[in-house]
Amino acid sequence: MKQSYRIVLISILLCLSACGYHLRGSIDMPESLKAVYVGGASTALQNEMTAFMRASKGKIVTTPSESGIVIKILKEDLRTRVLSIGTTGKSAESELVYYLRFQFFDKQDNPLKDLQTIELAREYFNDQTAVLAKSSEAQLITAEIYKQASRMLMAQARVALENPAQGQVKDHTQDTEDQIQVQGK
Repeated sequence: MKQSYRIVLISILLCLSACGYHLRGSIDMPESLKAVYVGGASTALQNEMTAFMRASKGKIVTTPSESGIVIKILKEDLRTRVLSIGTTGKSAESELVYYLRFQFFDKQDNPLKDLQTIELAREYFNDQTAVLAKSSEAQLITAEIYKQASRMLMAQARVALENPAQGQVKDHTQDTEDQIQVQGK
């Protein structure tokens, strides 16, 4: 019985390796994406980007000059919104909304693509009878949002390198700084 189990297991593993199966999160990246500089990201996003790069045999570098692509995070926001209220007056259903605005640059600080955005939303039920489960579910959903955002960010970075924008691309980082100054007055 044990012998036949081993033969079946080895056969399955051989089939998976032959079809090009990879663990989720690890992708083959071009050499220019093996070193990425991320500026202005939150700690949670930075940690997910680092984990993604490690799984893909790449790394997050500390200076733009070492990188193949520079990702400038212009705005990052994670909010919780109440969707419905239960009979006790407490939230029964909530939504986590993540907003990320960014732009890709080469190591000489030339924009590769126009301003890009990622917006992700997840709804979840707030079980008022299991308060600990509610907070751990929100943490789990938040972690998954950051994981998905990092995958989407790297997919768009790959597109930016493979299909550089035609013509002049505007650097939007100055616009964002001007907006912050106007709002602060």
